[in-house]
Amino acid sequence: MRRFVGVVVAVLLGLGPVSVAYADDPSPSVAPAVSPSVSPAVSSVVESTPTPGPTPAATPTPTPSKPTPTPAATPAPAWSITLDQPAASWEDKPTVFTGKISKPITGSYITLWQRVPGAWVLRASTRTTAGGAYRFSYVSAYTGTWAFETMIGVKATTALAISPYRTVPIQDRKIVINTPAAWYATLTGVSVTGRMVPAEPGKELALQSYLGSGRWQLLNIGVMDAKGNFRLRVPDDLPATRTVRVVTRYVSQAAMEYSGLATIVIRAALNPKVYAVSAAMVPNTYRAGCPVAPASLRLLQLNYWGFDGHVHRGELVLRDAAVAKMITVWTTTFASKFPIRQMRRVDVFGGSDVKSMAADNTSAFNCRRVTGDPYSLSPHSYGWAIDINTVENPYLAANGVWYPSNGLSYRTRTPARPGMLFASSVATKALIGQGYFWGAGWAKPDYQHFEPK
Repeated sequence: MRRFVGVVVAVLLGLGPVSVAYADDPSPSVAPAVSPSVSPAVSSVVESTPTPGPTPAATPTPTPSKPTPTPAATPAPAWSITLDQPAASWEDKPTVFTGKISKPITGSYITLWQRVPGAWVLRASTRTTAGGAYRFSYVSAYTGTWAFETMIGVKATTALAISPYRTVPIQDRKIVINTPAAWYATLTGVSVTGRMVPAEPGKELALQSYLGSGRWQLLNIGVMDAKGNFRLRVPDDLPATRTVRVVTRYVSQAAMEYSGLATIVIRAALNPKVYAVSAAMVPNTYRAGCPVAPASLRLLQLNYWGFDGHVHRGELVLRDAAVAKMITVWTTTFASKFPIRQMRRVDVFGGSDVKSMAADNTSAFNCRRVTGDPYSLSPHSYGWAIDINTVENPYLAANGVWYPSNGLSYRTRTPARPGMLFASSVATKALIGQGYFWGAGWAKPDYQHFEPK
């Protein structure tokens, strides 16, 4: 038994020294392990019987000292910059870019870049505000989905930080004009209608007419409603064929949105309309006892050419049986572009024939006495007679006075001037053709007056 124990001790002592590696050792290399072997000294101990005596003190094995690691230098925090995801936008509408840099520095130089085919292009620059925040407002003139990024600095090679890029859809803004009619009559309220997408309620739009050689004329300005619909009036007091378009206002030329072209054709037309007459419509030219009641009168609205070369809307109050004749007369007269100063109900002038004549007014019905002859009922009281361009065609009354006073220079019928009536005038021929007599043939001439024979 003692021999066996000695062999075990000998084997254990023969393991030899073992290297120790520490986790914080700056050079943690492990020494190769030594192969266990039995040394001769150990063998002699096993073979001989030990002599009893005091047990020698064990020699302490020195413990290797643990090296103190050198603390590494703490690196300075790296710069970084964020870029928030912008909302989808539209061409000619600002896209807003916001973000922040990692250090709360005010005044840091930030640039905005857009990716175009083959390159990144600088689009804007700004400086950070309180807390390192920044904000860009950029208007893109081109549609599509574009990538944007921001950086601290002005060059990628020297930038302190570059943000992740963000893709932004820049959608196509459109102005669509509704197809116009083949043509419109003058003074019928001609308009260009359409819709803008997206809708921007209250946004101003302009209607333009092409003049040629790259020049456009402003015709009208309007705003779109909550759904983007718009209606822009076209000047329709002059026959014309116009090529028009609608454009956005208050944006740069590059960001301006244009509609397609449309052709608006306006033709000159009499466009007569006939309405019943009530007593309320003739408060100053009708009274009880007049030979024709309002129920036997008609209001005729029609177009006429003015002295300004434009078409205007006029009205005559007539006997119901005279309406057809007058439409025939004025259709021919309108076609000849014979100028009329104005054509209004005498009620507008308080029923005064003198005031109506002084205003160079063309009119028909007026229940009154003959101007200059208080004893005779005027033919106008029956709704058949008509006076035309009263200044250019004055009237010599029974009392020897010419009316109106501002028409005295036209008493001499030469030279011929616009608005004057002659036997050769289209209006004169047309009225005579409908059975009317012209007052110029009276001993006291009335150049403005026509009445049935």
